[in-house]
Amino acid sequence: MPEGGFLSPAITWRQGQFKGWDCYLIQTGSLELVLVPQVGGRVMGCSWNGYQLFFTQPEREGRLETVASTQDVRARKRAMGMPLWGGDKTWLAPQSRWTDGVPFLDLDSAPYDLQVKKSSEKKLIVEMKSHVCRETGMQITRTLDLSSDTPGWRIRHRLQNCSTAETEWEMWIVSMVLQPGRVFLPRSRSSTYPGGVKTFVEEGESVAARQSVVGELGSLAVIECMASKQFKYGVDSREGWILGVLDAGGGLIGYRKEVPFFPEATYAHGCVSEVFNSGEYSYLEMESHGPTRRLSPGESYEVEEEQSVFDVPKWPQSEDEVRALLTRKAGV
Repeated sequence: MPEGGFLSPAITWRQGQFKGWDCYLIQTGSLELVLVPQVGGRVMGCSWNGYQLFFTQPEREGRLETVASTQDVRARKRAMGMPLWGGDKTWLAPQSRWTDGVPFLDLDSAPYDLQVKKSSEKKLIVEMKSHVCRETGMQITRTLDLSSDTPGWRIRHRLQNCSTAETEWEMWIVSMVLQPGRVFLPRSRSSTYPGGVKTFVEEGESVAARQSVVGELGSLAVIECMASKQFKYGVDSREGWILGVLDAGGGLIGYRKEVPFFPEATYAHGCVSEVFNSGEYSYLEMESHGPTRRLSPGESYEVEEEQSVFDVPKWPQSEDEVRALLTRKAGV
């Protein structure tokens, strides 16, 4: 990992510690991002004015998995169970193709190589690249891009087929966010789902809870994630954004994610954006999808995601108020 340095009054970076992990801390104004490349190339922490938005699994904080020396990857996965870890990460979809019901170990729990690609007074670009997954032949690269003259940050997610056979996968970008909060999603008028919202019937109490936790605000869906109860819902809108308004105790914080939508493409889960609420821990997931792509050996594709965090004066009461938040600059 490179040594810390000074970029400008707007952006600084340094090495440090975060919940027992060696990390890479990026500070710009009221925002701090924490990179932990040793655990699946994650943005493990995201804090705004000192409030930590991202969840980390208490039992795994500070832990590392010696994946490279593992000979039988699938046996190791079965022994580990489902490692939540936390933070913001990139998975492969669909979930139905995961072996042993667990994310691919080399992509989710193994270390990524970190490289600073650009470091100037107003710009920071950091790349985190996985090793080639022994189960799928895929390689994931996550490139974080911050600029002092634009709000928020961007993450370019790149998926490359390093195997010798043609294959098909989709990028699934998951941010684990602390409850309580409300998540707003755009609905499609032409959706095949009831009310424009897909219910993931296999996820906990999704069917029974829908009437009490899924609401409408104009053309938007509102998902109430106020307590620990397992459910999951998604939308097939042509708008690729998802907005969480989080109760930080002393105020409200907005967290926005957006990916481009590809109208002619297939999406493995039938959704471009999804919300999962945990029944075991106090977190929710804001999930974005890239399209399914068939990749020849050596071929790759990218999805660029925009993220931002900002103060919210009050709970939105109308669709117009929600959409106004989408255009707000961080900190304004």
